Amino acid sequence: MEKEIVALLKKQDFLGLEKFIDLLGTDIVKCIRAILNHPEERTYRKEAENEVFYRIWQKISSYDENRSSLKTWSLTITRNICLDKKRSIIRERNIVPMDQLPESILEEDYFEKEHFLDLLKHLTAEDQLIFLKYYYYQDTPNEIAKELEMDVSQVYNHLSRGRKKIKMLFDPGI
Repeated sequence: MEKEIVALLKKQDFLGLEKFIDLLGTDIVKCIRAILNHPEERTYRKEAENEVFYRIWQKISSYDENRSSLKTWSLTITRNICLDKKRSIIRERNIVPMDQLPESILEEDYFEKEHFLDLLKHLTAEDQLIFLKYYYYQDTPNEIAKELEMDVSQVYNHLSRGRKKIKMLFDPGI
């Protein structure tokens, strides 16, 4: 069925888009809701959903079934769009992060909003999401673990690894 959907999408046939939405639409919406989960972000969900389907429609020619499944490819696109949307919402609404990261040797001014978001670009998409939830929205590690369906210890590991990676940007000798 996936091959048929991909073939139809590559031909820019709207039937392929309908079948794609029937097959993966629920998973995409769940992913969007998991990432854009705060009250001030809910109004952006439909916009993100439309952007995801449009991007998939545009980028289907770059899909390679040998590298990933259609679901994985689509959810990666969804996650990246939602993270971009979350960052733009933070900038647009001037949400101020906590003054500095705990256990951090970095100076406070690096954690002004724009600098903090620039630093996140050096992390993986999953680490970016966890950092945003923890440092911007001040979600607890338990809340993050529940939302992302992972162990609390994994959340702590992501935070620790991310802090180390950011520290390396400023002092490669660490």
